Amino acid sequence: MIDTMFDTVNTQSTHYTDGCFRAGSGERVVVIHGSCRIMPYVNYLNRLNSDNRFTLCVINIVNFAFDRHGNSVNTDAFTQQFEGNPVLLDMMKRCRWFIHEHAENFGCFNTSKAASKNLFQLGLQPELEVCIPNFNDRFILERDYASCGMPTPDDYIERGEEAVKKFCKVCELSSFPEMSDHFRDNWRATRFFWSPNHISSSFSMYLLKQMDERFLKLGLSDGFLLAASREDLFKEPHTEVTRRDVEGYGLSWPV
Repeated sequence: MIDTMFDTVNTQSTHYTDGCFRAGSGERVVVIHGSCRIMPYVNYLNRLNSDNRFTLCVINIVNFAFDRHGNSVNTDAFTQQFEGNPVLLDMMKRCRWFIHEHAENFGCFNTSKAASKNLFQLGLQPELEVCIPNFNDRFILERDYASCGMPTPDDYIERGEEAVKKFCKVCELSSFPEMSDHFRDNWRATRFFWSPNHISSSFSMYLLKQMDERFLKLGLSDGFLLAASREDLFKEPHTEVTRRDVEGYGLSWPV
């Protein structure tokens, strides 16, 4: 087991030189692509990599919305510089497992083959492709709005219920359509998200178990799963739950 905990900060710098971050040097190249929400899965696989079976290639596309100095950029124009990057091209051509959120408007880092530019044009031909449902901008809790500098609308409960429905539709389009029912049936009792864009370990652990059972076939041990479940990368800071949330949604989370 490897002790390093990867996050958006310690994986950032080489995105601007190589278009990605790499860990390990094993024969099986695993490309993990998406936003900050991919980091739990990066850490799960990294902890399995004590035998160096994997080369993990991490692509956090949020890095390409800014330059290395934190200035906002036009992503289509900014990502052109990586289309011929030798490190990125090597990772794409050697990739065997491609685990990703859906991405568009990121130039050559798009994940849809229908996009005018996409990773498949760089040589990506994985043996296995797994699409993770994207929990993005789901404003559900009363204080979610304040955390993003916005006033809370009077009808935020109704909007939150609609946000849950929309996310369930996203799940249906992913490699985990069963997540739609699981989330809808359990989110009032289990906290699956810490903020409008950050998932909890309850979310990522459910997907990890499903991913292993259906796709990866790694045979994760009970001990590994227990240790992994204690990692909750996005827990702090998080949106505090209010009494209005509890009463409006019927939540059984602790306040």
